[in-house]
Parts: sequence; structure tokens; C-alpha cells
Amino acid sequence: MARFSVSSLFRLSALVTAVATVDAGVTQLAKNATVTCGLIAGQISSASEIIYPISALSFADDTHHWFLSSSQTSACVLEVGSARDLSTALKVIGNTRTPFAVMSGGHASNPGFSSTPGVHISLKRLDQLILSADKKTVELGFGRTWADTYNELEGTGVNVVGGRVAGPGVGGFSLGGGFSWKTNQYGLTCDTIKRHNIVLPNGTITYASADHNRDLFFALKGGMNRFGVVTSAVFATHPQPPKVYGGLVVYPPTAVQQVLNATAQFYQQNKDPKAVIITTLEAGTAGPTPLVLFFHDGPDKPAAFQLFDGIVPLLDTRQQQSFSALISSVPTGVAEVRNPRGAFHTFSTSGLTPRFLAAIHNETVDIAAVQAAHGGVVASYDIEPFTPYGSKATDSAYPHASSPLPLNLYFSWSLPSQDEWWYARMRQSVATLKRVAAEEGIYSAGASLVAYPNYALAGSAPAELYGAANAARLRQIRGRIDPARVMDLAGGWAI
Repeated sequence: MARFSVSSLFRLSALVTAVATVDAGVTQLAKNATVTCGLIAGQISSASEIIYPISALSFADDTHHWFLSSSQTSACVLEVGSARDLSTALKVIGNTRTPFAVMSGGHASNPGFSSTPGVHISLKRLDQLILSADKKTVELGFGRTWADTYNELEGTGVNVVGGRVAGPGVGGFSLGGGFSWKTNQYGLTCDTIKRHNIVLPNGTITYASADHNRDLFFALKGGMNRFGVVTSAVFATHPQPPKVYGGLVVYPPTAVQQVLNATAQFYQQNKDPKAVIITTLEAGTAGPTPLVLFFHDGPDKPAAFQLFDGIVPLLDTRQQQSFSALISSVPTGVAEVRNPRGAFHTFSTSGLTPRFLAAIHNETVDIAAVQAAHGGVVASYDIEPFTPYGSKATDSAYPHASSPLPLNLYFSWSLPSQDEWWYARMRQSVATLKRVAAEEGIYSAGASLVAYPNYALAGSAPAELYGAANAARLRQIRGRIDPARVMDLAGGWAI
């Protein structure tokens, strides 16, 4: 029979009181948010709809994220169908100081960045695709996904600079910068945007471009959701060949060194901006499994890919196919089952060296030895050897004129009790790799080598994401755009 001392009883009483206080706070928040939902419902048009948790299927679909750990149960979902209704909602939210979230595709990995216990704004109804008569630009609603966009543009002869796999939404991806299969040729996605259509935190409906609201235009190129809610953007298009070459190749763990050697040579030797790869090392008990995604913006296998020819694969899906088919062929859908919890993390280097790649290899080996004890499912590192693309960079919150190379850590696990352990392990891994990269002369902290916002782990400081000068400029812009700090009610990066 368990025994309790007087002191332990006092501690237990204090704990029960604290839990009850927290629960009461959560309950009151839910009640207040539900009132806000009702106020919005009474003022919006039939183009939009308020959905409550009782509508199980549609509610769950609207709040579902790629990582289940990024989802929350909100008081309601606002499926917004017009900028005017969004303006109405933001005014009510600002006046009531109700927490809210804005979701495009639901690919954000940081909890609370596009989810909330308050009002969850889904952009799914803002799914327009309007190709200009001369096909030089296309307006995309921020409720679209990239896969749907590519499918609809197929056969038009043009394409846009966007996401590399099925899943990510147009909205969050674009506002975070947007590394693409086309980045070598045209820059980041944000570099190709001609106009953002936005509802400001005070409800004003306006736009930002190179000649209108220029500071806001700068802020929306990597500044994420800190300055209002973007409903759509106008993107420059570019010619798209009917067929491209590429696909996924999986190699055995015994081929890790060969794949890393080929990756290093590809980075050093490739001069073809249409030839792009992503090399991934995924931790496993039999050793890291190397995978390579190949993309060539044309129908034929380019000479640069021959560097990998001597490595015998376990699986090779490379072929001629349409661009949209290649995007859909990358097997990311399985990840929704495998990744109940997870996160990304990152830092950038100015180059790739054999020793740095070996350090990534060592990290996967170290993590494989401990991941089972912490409910680990996937621990992988994505290496992205772009050719110089900085000449295409525009004035952007996320600085990339020096052609930084982002390293993406992608970890998932099954146990909520292990969240903090995995977050700490990701930070530890990045710190280890930064030290090696610094010794190799390919990393130093500063404005030119900041963390890519779409990959960065929650808690990253503003200077880490934007550099000190850009972070200061963003704070000034926010002061003018959002003096009431309405956007602070939505999850996202601190500025």
C-alpha cells in the first residue's frame, strides 16, 4: 500500500490545483473562441463557412497536418471564400483578441504555426488558378497545393517555380522563400512573385508589389505569416518542356560512401542548372540508407547524373515523364502514416566538402543507435547541392544572394513523451554539424548563411532566420503594418 507524507500531500494538492487552473484557462479560452466563431458566422457571406468540431469529417480534414503533432482541435474552422470575409474575420479576431491560425497545405512542422485552439482559418476555398492571356503570369490562390497546380498547368506549355513534392501548399511554402527544382534557373519561389494580394491585420484589403507597398513586398518574401493573411499571389511563369527526366533512386546501406562521393563530385562539377539532385541519408540499424532524387528539366538524362552510374541501386524509378507526374511519383504519402509526430530543422552552408558529408553520415549512425529507445520512426538528412542561384535573388526577408545551401533534418517519432528529447537531439545535431562546417570554411554565423524558414525548428531566433539587419527591418515594417500586434495571436516566428 502506498504511503504519503504530509509534505507529499501538500505537493499533490498544489499539483491538482495547478492542473485545475490550467484546465479552467483552456476551457475559458475555448468558450471565448466559440463566441468569436459565432460573431464571425453572423457577418460573413455565403462564400465562406464556419465549421464546428461536431462536423467530424470536414472539421478533421480542414485541421489535419502532414505531421499529426502539428494539429490542434480549434473552436471552429473558418473556410474563407473571399478577401472581404477574411477582412471581416480579422477585424473580429483583432477586437476580441482571439487566438487564430492560417493554414494553406498543412505542411508546417512546428506545432502551433498553422494550428490553434481558437479560430482556424482554412484557405482551401481560395483555390483559383488564373493564367494570363499571354501566359507570362499566373495567379494562384493560397489554398492550393503545388501538386494540384502542376496538374492544372500541364499542357499549357508553362510552369511556375514551386514545391518539389506533393503535399506542401502554395501559401506557406511561398511565404517561407521556396526552394524548388527550378531554383538554379529562376531563383526561389519568392523571387518569381510579382504581386501578393493580402488582407492586413486591421482588415484592409490591399496588395504588395515592387512598386506598391514595397516594404511589405520585401517582408512577405520569407517573412511568413507575420504581416497579414495573403489570399493569392501572381507568379511569373517560364516555359515547361512536355517531358522531364527524373525520379527516386534507393541505394543499399553498403553504398553510402559511393553515394556521398558522387554527391560531392556532382556539387563540384555540375554546371547544368537544369540538373538537380537531393541526396538523403536515412538512419537505420543496418546503417544509413542513401536515397537520391534526380531531376532534369528536359527529357534526357544529363551527363552530370553519370557520376552515380557505377552504384548499384535497390530501386530506380527514373524515367521520362511529365513534370506533374514526377512530382506525384515521390512517395511522400506513406509518411503520413509513419510520421505521427515530427519536425524539421536546418542550417545553411556556402558549399559541400567530403568531411562535412562524412559528418552527416556520422550523425545518422549515432542517431540510429538511440532512436528506438525514444520512439524514433525516421531520422534523415537532406543534402541539396544547388548550382549558384544568387544572381536571381530579389530583395527578400530571407537573404539568399550568396546562394546558401540548406541542409534539412527531418525527424519523426511516435511518443508524445519524447518530443523534447527529439527537439534537443535535432539542435545538438545541427550544433555538431555547424562546428564541422565552420572548420571546413563553409559556415559562419551571419546574414548570408541564415536558416531557411520553411525548415527551421521552433524557437529559432530572428537573426538566425533573417540576419540582424533584415530582422530589424522586419520589426519596423511590422510596427507600421500591425501596431496592435494582431498577428501575434497566430502561431509563427517571433520577429
